[in-house]
Amino acid sequence: MLHPTWFRGRRVTVMGLGTLGGGLGVARWLLRHGARLTVTDLRDRHALAGSVEALEKEYARRRRGRKGIVYKPRYVLGRHEPADFSGADMVVRNPAVPREHELLRLARRRKIAVETDISLFFRLCPFPITAVTGTKGKSTTTALLGAMVRRHDSRTVIGGNIRISPFDHLDGLLAAAGQDVPPPVVLELSSWQLEGLVPHRLSPHIGVLTNIMEDHLNRYRDLDDYARAKATIVAYQRRQDIGVFNADDARVRKIAAQGRGRRKPAGRRFWFGSRVRSGDGCYLDRGHIVIRDRGVRRRVMPVSGLPLPGSHNVSNVLAACAAAHHLGIPIPTMRAAIRSFRGVPDRLEILRRHRGVLYVNDTTATMPEACVAALRAYGTGRKRRIILIAGGADKELRFDDWSGEVGRTVKHLILFRGSATPKMEEALERAGVSVPTYSAGSMSEAVREARRHAERGDVVLLSPACASFGLFRNEFDRGDRFRAAVRRPR
Repeated sequence: MLHPTWFRGRRVTVMGLGTLGGGLGVARWLLRHGARLTVTDLRDRHALAGSVEALEKEYARRRRGRKGIVYKPRYVLGRHEPADFSGADMVVRNPAVPREHELLRLARRRKIAVETDISLFFRLCPFPITAVTGTKGKSTTTALLGAMVRRHDSRTVIGGNIRISPFDHLDGLLAAAGQDVPPPVVLELSSWQLEGLVPHRLSPHIGVLTNIMEDHLNRYRDLDDYARAKATIVAYQRRQDIGVFNADDARVRKIAAQGRGRRKPAGRRFWFGSRVRSGDGCYLDRGHIVIRDRGVRRRVMPVSGLPLPGSHNVSNVLAACAAAHHLGIPIPTMRAAIRSFRGVPDRLEILRRHRGVLYVNDTTATMPEACVAALRAYGTGRKRRIILIAGGADKELRFDDWSGEVGRTVKHLILFRGSATPKMEEALERAGVSVPTYSAGSMSEAVREARRHAERGDVVLLSPACASFGLFRNEFDRGDRFRAAVRRPR
């Protein structure tokens, strides 16, 4: 097991500081533990101002505290220098950096360890880890599962792709090593983060796989390559570990049976799904969520009592209950957490109801299927009442199903200019869908157009079905701008 003292005086290059917390979290931890830190990013200091400032504050705090040797971080921004990779003791790549990047290959040729923040956390964390992945639903499932577990144990650590670095809590976990009852650790992991676990043949103690859909095909060779990355969540589990699988998803069932390539998962399988099946799991049964395990059937609550809209959120609740069951969470605690849960920001987030119009922020819907789920959640009546704001950067995905759902539920379509937008327009034309469409060059313009056409009873829905690159820094910046525009007076 890797020990924090290894990093004292070691030259560590962090490739990709980023703005969402992952690179910053591991960089701060490395600085605290005495690493000679080089931070390199293709973005310049202005674009990374918030992250650089936070890291500098950490350095100043450590200097004032005089707690051991602390080295001033070195920044190489707007470019990468090969010497920072060939001369390092370790490289920590941001998961957004492709694993096959030429500078990472250079480091590997020199026998230099290449890690990610998540692979380091797995190697350093002294306690069992529960992790959630999937194309969609992983953030909501992680947040709900975390709320259940935290109600039961206030020491619970929640982090990962949910925009909370687990390194913010690692020192506390290390200090708690040896406790009779381990603090629960719950992480959301993306396919990019899971890639870093493969060289070490690591999977979490409890791995939850919500679904597999087409996504990130601009990064992976094909859907099978993407699914292999997701399968890492269970691929290296041992007999005492548990895989929680979506029984309604054919690709997930295949992973449960076959694992990653030829490696069949060794842990116990526990299912969740919309109907009762033969194996143990968490299912819908006559309008109720039930957990069946080794012949014992327990009722959690009626589906009618769930606070989140959409069938996809029912699936998320089932997944969270299945994992919570194996973490020993009592059913009354699960039920209380579900009833008080209000969702996750940027995922079907209700911003306001103004003059009878509902405004919903679903900016993390970066693929067509996610947008379809949002349209189905709000397009339930006979009359088309949705004003959809969509469009953006292409991820090599298909829009056929999306176009059909737009035709059924959308009264007015606003598309951001971007590389995916022509594909969306072509898909609508092929499907014979005729819906008034407007091209917007900014969020404020899109919201103004939406307000022009919104009537009492309508829903203005930001659910882009695309990546955000181009007009916005990332999907969260896109959501923040929508939030600000909606709350701005006319």
